[in-house]
Amino acid sequence: MRRFLSRKGRFSLRQSKSGTRSASKDFYLGLPATNQNWPEAFGFRLGGTGPSYILSVVEGSSAYLAGLQPGDQVVDIEGQDVTNLSTPALVALAQTLKTVPPSIGVVSRIEQIDVTPGPDGRFGFTIIGDCPLMVEDCMPNGPAGRNGLKAGDYVMEVNGIPVKHHETAAAMIKAAQGRPLRLGVLSMARRPKRLSSSMRVLSQSGDSIRESRAHKAMEFNKKVEEVLGEELDVKEQLFEVLKRYAAERDVESLAEALPDILITEEHQQLIDNVR
Repeated sequence: MRRFLSRKGRFSLRQSKSGTRSASKDFYLGLPATNQNWPEAFGFRLGGTGPSYILSVVEGSSAYLAGLQPGDQVVDIEGQDVTNLSTPALVALAQTLKTVPPSIGVVSRIEQIDVTPGPDGRFGFTIIGDCPLMVEDCMPNGPAGRNGLKAGDYVMEVNGIPVKHHETAAAMIKAAQGRPLRLGVLSMARRPKRLSSSMRVLSQSGDSIRESRAHKAMEFNKKVEEVLGEELDVKEQLFEVLKRYAAERDVESLAEALPDILITEEHQQLIDNVR
């Protein structure tokens, strides 16, 4: 669990079911003077009739820099348990608080659903909208429906890559070309499990963050060698795309480029390692 702390405060880490996902850092931001327009004024949007979930986060906003992500469930605000509050009730509470912005505790509720296409190569669902993408229709007996996907669910990730726009997600799904698809899904219809007592607020020093990143880079390079071997052209294209992403931080461009480079089922293993 991670907290989004107060004005000119310290933003700490998150812990989700898949472990720590973003580093802590001190950001000194020009934030609104009051919570009157919370949460939109701080760069994120909520939804849900209880619990409440983060549906979208504006890139570059204070919420984005803090590490809040679509698919997070808000579990407490300024130490108060809000796991059962609807979005209107949560917003009303936050806007009465004196701390700007209020400290919130969140936990990721994204579930991974693996879908193998049917004989016709289709997955049996359609999506609509942007930020977030919503499942418009899902055949109950189709490939996705049999694996738990339902109309009204939100698709937050495709093959491990965050997606915000319909066009990008549709292109990635089409690029699967009959191969299994992994969807990161937020379902408000399924009641989330109770919070584990092991979930807590974490923090890291700058040195340990750098060590963690170096370790991840070494592990990724090892995986690239294992999967791509002597495919030098593919390696070159992959690292060129990753270099461009490191400079521009454009997730949408990265999501569009990877399926064109990593085209075989074996190559697809690397997509989960690209973070």
